[in-house]
Amino acid sequence: MVADALTVRWESLALALGALALALWAMRAPTGSRETAAPEATQTVLLQIERPGQAPDVVEARDGYLLGRGRNCDITFDDSAVSKMHARLHLGDGVATLEDLDSTNGTLLNGRRLDGSVPLQRGDRIGLGTNQIVYLGAPSSDVS
Repeated sequence: MVADALTVRWESLALALGALALALWAMRAPTGSRETAAPEATQTVLLQIERPGQAPDVVEARDGYLLGRGRNCDITFDDSAVSKMHARLHLGDGVATLEDLDSTNGTLLNGRRLDGSVPLQRGDRIGLGTNQIVYLGAPSSDVS
């Protein structure tokens, strides 16, 4: 009985340390060497959607795409922590930006809460509830 309780404590500690390490990684300052978000003339970008318990899914998004829980959203999430209309993607003038639509629980960008509209850079991690979105940038024009 004592050994079981000790095992549970060590496992709980390991989970807590893992969560802390992930949070610290997400909050680290962005490096200046990353490529900036430069959507091509097609005005589409790639987003990798990571939902808990599901395989990652890459989608091609256009200007004005809505992210949220609502049926009218272009990318939907079955998560009560995500607002019906949570965030909007804007593409224009060679820059992709993400705008939080006054969501209840906020939108995170690389572990920090968004305030208004923020430009995206390749590799940015967007948090909506328990979901993560990785901004992959403009699709490659060369297909091999």
